Amino acid sequence: MTKEISTSSQSAELNVYVSSPNGPRAAKETTFREWVVNNQIGISLTILAMLLALHNLYPSLRPYTQPFFELSYYNQSGDYYVQGWDDVYFVISAALALTAVRAFAIEWILRPLARSVGLKRKGSVRFAEQGWQVMYYSSVWALGLYLWKNSYYWGDFSAIWREWPARPLSGLMKWYLLVELAFLVQQIFVIHVEERRKDHYQMLTHHVITSTLLSSAYVYGFYNVSNVVLCLMDIVDFLLPSAKILKYLGFENACNVAFAVFMGTWVVTRHYLYNVLWSSIYKNVPAVMPYGCYSSATGEMTSTNAYPDAFAYLFAPFRSLDNPICMNRSIKWIFLSFLLSIQALSIVWFTMIVRVAYLVVAKGNAEDTRSDDEEDVEISDESASNGNVRLAAKEGAIPAPVVNESAPGLDRRRSNGTAPVRARGHGRIPFDQSDRKALLGRIGCEKPT
Repeated sequence: MTKEISTSSQSAELNVYVSSPNGPRAAKETTFREWVVNNQIGISLTILAMLLALHNLYPSLRPYTQPFFELSYYNQSGDYYVQGWDDVYFVISAALALTAVRAFAIEWILRPLARSVGLKRKGSVRFAEQGWQVMYYSSVWALGLYLWKNSYYWGDFSAIWREWPARPLSGLMKWYLLVELAFLVQQIFVIHVEERRKDHYQMLTHHVITSTLLSSAYVYGFYNVSNVVLCLMDIVDFLLPSAKILKYLGFENACNVAFAVFMGTWVVTRHYLYNVLWSSIYKNVPAVMPYGCYSSATGEMTSTNAYPDAFAYLFAPFRSLDNPICMNRSIKWIFLSFLLSIQALSIVWFTMIVRVAYLVVAKGNAEDTRSDDEEDVEISDESASNGNVRLAAKEGAIPAPVVNESAPGLDRRRSNGTAPVRARGHGRIPFDQSDRKALLGRIGCEKPT
């Protein structure tokens, strides 16, 4: 009886130290968004598995399920593909597959790798996110560069329009363009279900504009210019994550070099070559490709009247790919306006990058303007033992429990060699600017000491 009372007394005493002053916290209810984030692999693979089962078990449904798994509109006599509305199904299945592959790579490959090199929870999440960016963009940029390098318009932007609006394209080019479009669709999904960043609306605007531009260019047969634009954009999208990964791993000098290469490449590709391409479209479209209406089947001009009576000519290729495609000043400027809007976003982002780089060079530290709203705080035993650790909790949040190291049972837990006790919180811990939560926390590198 005495033993039971003693055990009960020790348990009550321990609870005094580790429980919240307001009592034990209620279990946080999982939202639908969190459920989707935690089950991305299962949801994606389940949908794809159901489609695959229908495809194999019911042959009568294969005309409807085959576009999800194979490129459509193949011409055997000419060994080429054309575009069509069934390509939408391939984009859907590719977006689902990319969602599953991304979640698998992050959760089962990149985060364990980050943990193995000593990164904490928040650091491992960011490392994994940047690692996936490197994996995807380096692969798709290499493929796009291969297609561009082996094309007739390599080194000559004016040649882009020589064969317009010929519909035939290779299977590799078609797969490349549809996968790029699927990735943009998948990114719109990701930025809505995962933790929201400060640049959420800029990224959303970029993805919406780019996906609209890419899909419209695909319908209008602007395959070549899409290939060039994507190559110019994708190269910096894996150079910056590469620099961030070097930062997370502690290779500060290599990070600085990689970041300098990234900034130089950004200027050359997004603000020089991109504008040269824009100027080429402005000058060469009427010169190389006269205004008028063209047959979507043969690519031959059917009418010099580039402005048919009905305004619906703009959307005629969207309604039916057998309709003629017209090119005139209005269509050209709609296309150029989309490209200019992407350039404007690039200028905004580059301004932020230059500002952070300047703060690092001039002051030795910088606050990243694109980082998350919250930092995940993990405090080691040594930090916790130095005094009272105060977490600046959000308004209305329940104060985090203070763990007293002198509480009964805790010393025994450490002496047994188990994991150290950590105080965790989602608030912000006060720190000096020299605390080095600086460049490439989301952008750039820390300045080495």
